[in-house]
Amino acid sequence: MFVDITRIPVEGLDVRFHEAENFLGSSGEAIRLLQPVEATLHFLRTPAEVWVRGQVSSVLQLNCSRCSEPFSFPVHEDFAVRYRGPFTGGAEEEHALDVEELDVDFLHEDLINVDELIRENILLALPVKPLCHEGCRGLCPQCGMNLNEGTCRCPSGSSDPRWRSLERLL
Repeated sequence: MFVDITRIPVEGLDVRFHEAENFLGSSGEAIRLLQPVEATLHFLRTPAEVWVRGQVSSVLQLNCSRCSEPFSFPVHEDFAVRYRGPFTGGAEEEHALDVEELDVDFLHEDLINVDELIRENILLALPVKPLCHEGCRGLCPQCGMNLNEGTCRCPSGSSDPRWRSLERLL
């Protein structure tokens, strides 16, 4: 879905977004939608900028970074984005961004891709290291057993035999 910024009325434009398909694409991680993505957006145009304020919510399935088990992760995020443009300058007009421009997206045409805006804000809401729960014990480094399900039979304190000669130095 696209919003043409030239057609945003003076009072603004409200857009509702609903997507049940997994539109997140390949982000390098196993992410699956458990509930449809719902979003409400308000577009407001000024002579120099377009402001978008919104709220996105869904429930995703992520894999735990410690035990690799899938778990549900609710997303409920408010966001605001400022757009400037359309940008018509060429490479010869490049300049360093000042502090005010760091929170601004630049348009290259009169259209804002709503799908991409929602996708970006969902991905920004994800944790860097997703955990199924705070006390997750992960996997045994020797046998690979999920330590949340019980204790493995590997000898405790056993280390990789390649490090034994260094252990003598301690």
